[in-house]
Amino acid sequence: MNLFRIHIRPSGGNANMNDTFQYCLNNGLLGVGWRVEKLSNTRNWEEYEQAAAEHYESIQQPRYIRQLVSVNDLVWTRDPSAQYYLTKVTRGWEYWQNHEGRDSNIDIANIFRCDFEKIQLDAVPGTVVSSFSNRGRTIQRVNSPSALAYSQHLWNDRAKRQDYEVDMAEFPDIFTMLDAEETEDLVFLYLQSQGWYVVPNSRKGNTMRFEFMLTHSKSNEKAVVQVKTGRRRLDFDDYANDPDDKLIFLFQSNSHYDGKATDRVKSISRDELVSFLRERRDLFPKSFQEKLDLVDGARRFSPSVT
Repeated sequence: MNLFRIHIRPSGGNANMNDTFQYCLNNGLLGVGWRVEKLSNTRNWEEYEQAAAEHYESIQQPRYIRQLVSVNDLVWTRDPSAQYYLTKVTRGWEYWQNHEGRDSNIDIANIFRCDFEKIQLDAVPGTVVSSFSNRGRTIQRVNSPSALAYSQHLWNDRAKRQDYEVDMAEFPDIFTMLDAEETEDLVFLYLQSQGWYVVPNSRKGNTMRFEFMLTHSKSNEKAVVQVKTGRRRLDFDDYANDPDDKLIFLFQSNSHYDGKATDRVKSISRDELVSFLRERRDLFPKSFQEKLDLVDGARRFSPSVT
Protein backbone atom coordinates (compact mmCIF):
# COMPACT_ATOMS: atom_id res chain seq x y z
CA MET A 1 0.00 0.00 0.00
CA ASN A 2 1.00 3.64 -0.43
CA LEU A 3 0.93 6.89 1.51
CA PHE A 4 0.01 10.14 -0.25
CA ARG A 5 -0.66 13.78 0.50
CA ILE A 6 -3.14 15.88 -1.47
CA HIS A 7 -3.80 19.62 -1.62
CA ILE A 8 -7.44 20.62 -1.98
CA ARG A 9 -6.97 23.86 -3.86
CA PRO A 10 -9.51 24.50 -6.61
CA SER A 11 -8.22 26.41 -9.61
CA GLY A 12 -11.45 26.34 -11.60
CA GLY A 13 -15.09 27.04 -10.80
CA ASN A 14 -16.41 29.68 -8.42
CA ALA A 15 -16.25 27.85 -5.09
CA ASN A 16 -13.71 28.94 -2.48
CA MET A 17 -11.43 26.57 -0.60
CA ASN A 18 -13.64 26.37 2.48
CA ASP A 19 -16.70 25.39 0.44
CA THR A 20 -14.65 22.95 -1.62
CA PHE A 21 -13.19 21.21 1.42
CA GLN A 22 -16.59 21.00 3.09
CA TYR A 23 -17.93 19.42 -0.09
CA CYS A 24 -15.22 16.75 0.21
CA LEU A 25 -16.15 16.08 3.85
CA ASN A 26 -19.87 16.00 3.11
CA ASN A 27 -19.43 13.42 0.38
CA GLY A 28 -16.54 11.35 1.73
CA LEU A 29 -14.13 12.00 -1.11
CA LEU A 30 -10.93 13.72 -2.21
CA GLY A 31 -9.79 14.58 -5.69
CA VAL A 32 -8.89 17.08 -8.38
CA GLY A 33 -10.68 19.01 -11.11
CA TRP A 34 -10.36 18.54 -14.88
CA ARG A 35 -14.12 18.62 -15.33
CA VAL A 36 -15.86 17.84 -18.59
CA GLU A 37 -19.28 19.50 -18.45
CA LYS A 38 -21.09 17.22 -20.91
CA LEU A 39 -19.83 13.97 -19.37
CA SER A 40 -22.03 12.01 -16.98
CA ASN A 41 -20.61 10.36 -13.89
CA THR A 42 -18.54 7.32 -14.87
CA ARG A 43 -15.99 4.78 -13.72
CA ASN A 44 -14.95 4.12 -17.31
CA TRP A 45 -11.49 5.66 -17.73
CA GLU A 46 -11.47 5.43 -21.53
CA GLU A 47 -14.75 7.32 -21.70
CA TYR A 48 -13.41 10.11 -19.51
CA GLU A 49 -10.03 10.21 -21.25
CA GLN A 50 -11.65 10.60 -24.67
CA ALA A 51 -13.95 13.40 -23.49
CA ALA A 52 -11.18 15.20 -21.60
CA ALA A 53 -8.86 15.14 -24.62
CA GLU A 54 -11.16 17.67 -26.30
CA HIS A 55 -10.59 20.17 -23.46
CA TYR A 56 -7.16 19.58 -21.92
CA GLU A 57 -3.64 19.12 -23.23
CA SER A 58 -2.75 17.03 -20.18
CA ILE A 59 -4.77 15.11 -17.59
CA GLN A 60 -1.73 14.01 -15.60
CA GLN A 61 -3.29 14.39 -12.15
CA PRO A 62 -6.48 12.41 -12.90
CA ARG A 63 -4.33 9.72 -14.51
CA TYR A 64 -2.06 9.66 -11.43
CA ILE A 65 -5.06 9.04 -9.18
CA ARG A 66 -6.47 6.37 -11.46
CA GLN A 67 -3.19 4.46 -11.74
CA LEU A 68 -1.71 4.80 -8.26
CA VAL A 69 -4.37 5.50 -5.60
CA SER A 70 -5.93 2.22 -4.47
CA VAL A 71 -8.29 0.88 -1.83
CA ASN A 72 -6.68 0.85 1.66
CA ASP A 73 -4.06 3.46 0.74
CA LEU A 74 -3.73 6.30 3.25
CA VAL A 75 -3.88 9.95 2.17
CA TRP A 76 -3.08 13.06 4.21
CA THR A 77 -4.86 16.32 3.52
CA ARG A 78 -5.58 19.57 5.34
CA ASP A 79 -8.30 22.20 5.24
CA PRO A 80 -7.77 25.97 4.74
CA SER A 81 -7.34 26.46 8.51
CA ALA A 82 -4.48 23.89 8.53
CA GLN A 83 -6.54 21.22 10.29
CA TYR A 84 -4.97 17.94 9.19
CA TYR A 85 -6.92 14.83 8.21
CA LEU A 86 -5.77 11.28 7.64
CA THR A 87 -7.99 9.44 5.18
CA LYS A 88 -8.33 5.80 4.18
CA VAL A 89 -9.22 5.09 0.54
CA THR A 90 -12.37 2.99 0.24
CA ARG A 91 -12.77 3.11 -3.56
CA GLY A 92 -10.44 4.18 -6.34
CA TRP A 93 -10.79 6.64 -9.22
CA GLU A 94 -14.08 7.74 -10.67
CA TYR A 95 -15.38 10.81 -12.47
CA TRP A 96 -18.19 12.13 -10.28
CA GLN A 97 -20.13 15.22 -9.27
CA ASN A 98 -23.49 15.58 -7.58
CA HIS A 99 -25.97 18.46 -7.66
CA GLU A 100 -24.21 20.20 -4.76
CA GLY A 101 -20.96 20.27 -6.72
CA ARG A 102 -22.53 21.37 -9.98
CA ASP A 103 -24.76 24.04 -8.39
CA SER A 104 -21.84 25.49 -6.41
CA ASN A 105 -19.45 25.15 -9.37
CA ILE A 106 -16.98 23.16 -7.27
CA ASP A 107 -13.90 22.06 -9.18
CA ILE A 108 -13.60 18.51 -7.84
CA ALA A 109 -14.57 15.77 -10.28
CA ASN A 110 -11.81 13.16 -10.57
CA ILE A 111 -12.19 11.64 -7.15
CA PHE A 112 -11.58 8.67 -4.89
CA ARG A 113 -13.81 7.73 -1.95
CA CYS A 114 -12.36 7.80 1.55
CA ASP A 115 -13.05 7.88 5.27
CA PHE A 116 -11.74 10.84 7.28
CA GLU A 117 -10.11 11.15 10.71
CA LYS A 118 -9.05 14.49 12.21
CA ILE A 119 -5.44 14.54 13.45
CA GLN A 120 -4.04 17.24 15.72
CA LEU A 121 -1.01 19.05 14.31
CA ASP A 122 1.55 17.78 16.82
CA ALA A 123 0.69 14.17 15.92
CA VAL A 124 1.31 14.66 12.19
CA PRO A 125 4.70 13.28 11.04
CA GLY A 126 7.22 15.95 10.08
CA THR A 127 7.71 14.53 6.59
CA VAL A 128 4.00 14.98 5.90
CA VAL A 129 3.91 18.55 7.24
CA SER A 130 6.90 19.54 5.10
CA SER A 131 5.38 17.90 2.02
CA PHE A 132 2.54 20.43 2.09
CA SER A 133 5.05 23.26 1.58
CA ASN A 134 5.70 21.81 -1.87
CA ARG A 135 3.38 23.72 -4.15
CA GLY A 136 4.06 21.43 -7.11
CA ARG A 137 1.81 18.44 -7.67
CA THR A 138 -1.67 18.51 -6.20
CA ILE A 139 -1.24 14.90 -5.13
CA GLN A 140 2.00 13.05 -4.56
CA ARG A 141 3.33 9.98 -2.82
CA VAL A 142 5.09 10.32 0.55
CA ASN A 143 8.12 8.06 0.13
CA SER A 144 8.85 7.25 3.76
CA PRO A 145 8.42 3.73 5.21
CA SER A 146 8.44 5.11 8.76
CA ALA A 147 5.77 7.72 7.91
CA LEU A 148 3.64 4.96 6.37
CA ALA A 149 3.98 2.68 9.42
CA TYR A 150 3.24 5.57 11.77
CA SER A 151 0.24 6.66 9.68
CA GLN A 152 -1.11 3.10 9.81
CA HIS A 153 -0.76 3.19 13.60
CA LEU A 154 -2.50 6.58 13.76
CA TRP A 155 -5.37 5.33 11.63
CA ASN A 156 -5.89 2.24 13.79
CA ASP A 157 -5.81 4.36 16.94
CA ARG A 158 -8.05 7.21 15.76
CA ALA A 159 -10.54 5.01 13.87
CA LYS A 160 -10.55 2.58 16.82
CA ARG A 161 -10.18 -0.50 14.67
CA GLN A 162 -7.27 -2.63 13.54
CA ASP A 163 -7.40 -2.00 9.79
CA TYR A 164 -3.61 -2.34 9.44
CA GLU A 165 -1.05 -4.75 10.80
CA VAL A 166 1.87 -2.45 11.59
CA ASP A 167 5.17 -4.27 11.00
CA MET A 168 7.67 -2.74 13.39
CA ALA A 169 10.47 -5.17 12.51
CA GLU A 170 11.89 -2.54 10.12
CA PHE A 171 12.10 0.04 12.91
CA PRO A 172 14.35 -1.32 15.67
CA ASP A 173 14.92 2.01 17.43
CA ILE A 174 13.50 5.50 17.65
CA PHE A 175 15.87 6.92 15.03
CA THR A 176 14.47 4.61 12.35
CA MET A 177 11.01 6.02 13.12
CA LEU A 178 11.96 9.71 13.22
CA ASP A 179 12.14 11.51 9.87
CA ALA A 180 14.85 14.04 9.02
CA GLU A 181 12.92 17.04 10.31
CA GLU A 182 12.07 15.33 13.60
CA THR A 183 15.68 14.23 14.10
CA GLU A 184 16.79 17.84 13.69
CA ASP A 185 14.16 18.91 16.22
CA LEU A 186 15.45 16.35 18.74
CA VAL A 187 19.02 17.63 18.35
CA PHE A 188 17.74 21.22 18.49
CA LEU A 189 15.95 20.72 21.83
CA TYR A 190 18.75 18.64 23.32
CA LEU A 191 21.38 21.31 22.64
CA GLN A 192 19.12 23.98 24.10
CA SER A 193 18.83 21.84 27.26
CA GLN A 194 22.65 21.92 27.41
CA GLY A 195 22.71 25.69 27.51
CA TRP A 196 23.02 26.37 23.77
CA TYR A 197 20.65 28.94 22.30
CA VAL A 198 19.67 28.32 18.69
CA VAL A 199 19.76 31.36 16.41
CA PRO A 200 16.29 31.10 14.77
CA ASN A 201 17.17 32.93 11.57
CA SER A 202 20.01 30.48 10.89
CA ARG A 203 17.65 27.52 10.55
CA LYS A 204 16.74 27.73 6.88
CA GLY A 205 16.20 25.08 4.24
CA ASN A 206 18.80 26.60 1.92
CA THR A 207 21.60 26.32 4.52
CA MET A 208 23.57 23.52 2.91
CA ARG A 209 26.59 23.09 5.19
CA PHE A 210 24.98 23.45 8.62
CA GLU A 211 21.46 23.06 10.01
CA PHE A 212 21.63 25.96 12.47
CA MET A 213 23.94 28.22 14.51
CA LEU A 214 24.26 28.31 18.30
CA THR A 215 25.39 30.65 21.04
CA HIS A 216 26.11 29.35 24.54
CA SER A 217 24.02 31.02 27.23
CA LYS A 218 26.94 31.46 29.65
CA SER A 219 30.19 31.55 27.71
CA ASN A 220 28.83 33.19 24.52
CA GLU A 221 30.82 30.55 22.59
CA LYS A 222 29.60 30.07 19.00
CA ALA A 223 28.84 26.73 17.37
CA VAL A 224 27.17 25.16 14.33
CA VAL A 225 25.40 21.83 13.84
CA GLN A 226 25.17 19.30 11.00
CA VAL A 227 22.62 16.46 11.15
CA LYS A 228 22.31 13.51 8.76
CA THR A 229 19.94 10.54 8.76
CA GLY A 230 19.75 7.21 6.94
CA ARG A 231 22.91 6.14 5.13
CA ARG A 232 24.37 9.61 4.56
CA ARG A 233 27.77 9.56 6.24
CA LEU A 234 29.53 12.36 8.10
CA ASP A 235 33.30 12.76 7.97
CA PHE A 236 34.97 14.66 10.82
CA ASP A 237 37.90 15.49 8.53
CA ASP A 238 35.58 17.45 6.20
CA TYR A 239 35.05 19.97 8.98
CA ALA A 240 38.51 20.01 10.60
CA ASN A 241 39.74 22.94 8.50
CA ASP A 242 36.56 24.99 8.50
CA PRO A 243 37.67 28.66 8.34
CA ASP A 244 35.24 29.87 11.02
CA ASP A 245 36.52 29.53 14.56
CA LYS A 246 33.42 27.77 15.89
CA LEU A 247 32.68 24.55 17.70
CA ILE A 248 31.10 22.04 15.30
CA PHE A 249 28.56 19.46 16.45
CA LEU A 250 27.88 16.50 14.16
CA PHE A 251 25.11 13.94 14.47
CA GLN A 252 24.49 10.93 12.23
CA SER A 253 21.41 8.99 13.34
CA ASN A 254 22.96 5.58 12.52
CA SER A 255 26.48 6.48 13.76
CA HIS A 256 27.89 6.47 10.23
CA TYR A 257 31.01 8.55 10.85
CA ASP A 258 34.40 8.67 9.14
CA GLY A 259 37.61 10.31 10.30
CA LYS A 260 38.38 11.31 13.87
CA ALA A 261 36.67 13.67 16.27
CA THR A 262 38.68 16.59 17.69
CA ASP A 263 38.20 19.11 20.47
CA ARG A 264 36.58 21.39 17.90
CA VAL A 265 34.62 18.88 15.80
CA LYS A 266 32.52 16.63 18.03
CA SER A 267 29.72 14.10 17.64
CA ILE A 268 26.54 14.15 19.69
CA SER A 269 25.91 10.91 21.55
CA ARG A 270 23.02 8.83 20.27
CA ASP A 271 22.43 7.45 23.78
CA GLU A 272 22.30 10.94 25.27
CA LEU A 273 19.64 11.99 22.78
CA VAL A 274 17.51 8.92 23.51
CA SER A 275 17.87 9.47 27.27
CA PHE A 276 16.88 13.11 26.86
CA LEU A 277 13.82 12.15 24.79
CA ARG A 278 12.72 9.60 27.38
CA GLU A 279 13.32 11.86 30.38
CA ARG A 280 11.71 14.96 28.83
CA ARG A 281 9.14 13.44 26.52
CA ASP A 282 6.71 16.08 27.78
CA LEU A 283 8.67 18.67 25.77
CA PHE A 284 8.03 16.90 22.48
CA PRO A 285 5.10 16.80 20.06
CA LYS A 286 2.66 13.91 20.20
CA SER A 287 4.29 12.32 17.14
CA PHE A 288 7.54 11.73 19.08
CA GLN A 289 5.71 10.24 22.04
CA GLU A 290 3.62 7.87 19.93
CA LYS A 291 6.62 6.75 17.88
CA LEU A 292 8.58 6.07 21.05
CA ASP A 293 5.69 3.98 22.37
CA LEU A 294 5.55 2.05 19.09
CA VAL A 295 9.25 1.19 19.24
CA ASP A 296 9.05 0.25 22.92
CA GLY A 297 6.01 -1.91 22.23
CA ALA A 298 7.85 -3.77 19.47
CA ARG A 299 10.72 -4.45 21.86
CA ARG A 300 8.43 -5.80 24.55
CA PHE A 301 6.58 -8.19 22.27
CA SER A 302 9.38 -9.10 19.86
CA PRO A 303 12.52 -10.25 21.70
CA SER A 304 14.43 -10.32 18.41
CA VAL A 305 14.05 -6.55 18.07
CA THR A 306 16.96 -4.87 19.84
